[in-house]
Amino acid sequence: MFPNLFPVAAPVQFLALLPLLYLLIMRGASSREMVDAGIYMAIAFALPQALLLRLDHITAGLLLLTFTITLPLLTYATSKLCKGAVVSSALAFGALLVLIDWLGFAVVPIWGTAQSLGRSWSSYPTLIGFTSVTGITGISFLVGSLQMLFVAFIQHPKDRGRIGIALLTLLLLFGAASGVVWLEKPEGSLKVATLGWKRPRSAEDLSVQTTQGFEELYARPGRLAAGEGARLVVSPELGFYIGQAERQEWLDRFGAVAKSNNLFLAIGYYNERENENRLLFMDPKGEVLSEYVKTHLIPYEPFDRGDGERVVFSIDEIPVGGMICQDDNFTDLSRGYGQDAVPILAIPTADWDSIRFAHFQSTIHRAIESRFAIVRGATDGISAIVSPKGKILASRDQTAKGPGYLVAEVPIYRHRTLFSTLGHWPIPLSLVYLGAMTLVRRRRER
Repeated sequence: MFPNLFPVAAPVQFLALLPLLYLLIMRGASSREMVDAGIYMAIAFALPQALLLRLDHITAGLLLLTFTITLPLLTYATSKLCKGAVVSSALAFGALLVLIDWLGFAVVPIWGTAQSLGRSWSSYPTLIGFTSVTGITGISFLVGSLQMLFVAFIQHPKDRGRIGIALLTLLLLFGAASGVVWLEKPEGSLKVATLGWKRPRSAEDLSVQTTQGFEELYARPGRLAAGEGARLVVSPELGFYIGQAERQEWLDRFGAVAKSNNLFLAIGYYNERENENRLLFMDPKGEVLSEYVKTHLIPYEPFDRGDGERVVFSIDEIPVGGMICQDDNFTDLSRGYGQDAVPILAIPTADWDSIRFAHFQSTIHRAIESRFAIVRGATDGISAIVSPKGKILASRDQTAKGPGYLVAEVPIYRHRTLFSTLGHWPIPLSLVYLGAMTLVRRRRER
């Protein structure tokens, strides 16, 4: 739980499961005792986060219920499968953790992969380059397997040679996968920009809907970004409210900014006529290129859901796609863009104070998994430009610092990752491995 609140502490997860494995391996705990441990783990993991992130009662209850089911399931299955052969048990524990992680963010997908046990590791993109091969669940496998091997190394001195080889092999495999990622060279670059601001809380606060607010929050920062060489400017989710009768007036405003600054624009707005949360792309001629409708809505979001159809356009022959906010907590759209080798994604976002850091941690994983740069404009959240390898090139906490813009040059990569091609393949592989292990155990018992 601790790293999810303070991401810099992500390596603490390499200690988190040692008490559980101590109970199993060194104390010989019963299945009932292991289930009890799982219940305590669920409460200690979910409840503090629900309170500190100030989640609403229903969402907090669902998250607590999810982990109260999945973590005791993990501990019970561990007590049944992870005894006996040391190395195979360690791999089984890693596989179980993969499945539990997947159940946590897929079966009750309130926040998608923001619920993943590996979320906080986006603070160390250099170490998790292997997720472009495995996806985020690869982190759970590595963390779980290494801890089981470590406890077994202490408990079984006669097997330390074999256990040491297994430890070294895992570290080399995952380290090599990350190393290959960081050795890849980009094929070019593009300078991009984001805009962000805070929602007006009172009549005195500047609103982008007004003439003055549009100039100060949007048009002027857009000019400054263009003056620094930006070709694309991304503004926040629901940044503008566009009524049915006002659409052409707003398009003319945006068009004036695009034409006068030779900019491509990615504009998050509410479409009143269709009751949709949309992302509009405009070219430097002021013409609308395409529009995307948000697919993954947060609980209670009162908009009509999009059909998941991706949109892509080109800037100087460089493909650019888009998602909106909660979409980046899921991997269906991001993998689709990865399969098409789209190197840049515009992601307008609207967050709130308590969850802005957690959401941003999850966002970074999508860049690493599918190798695209992220250009993220936010209201009441973190605007950022993230490289395809997960490095934060520029960021601004709009909640703490107020309105502003960012400019950075993003590297361009034009190839698929294994994760984009195969998806969450560790999940079926874990099922097959655990199924085979169960059959072997039963045959031995007979």
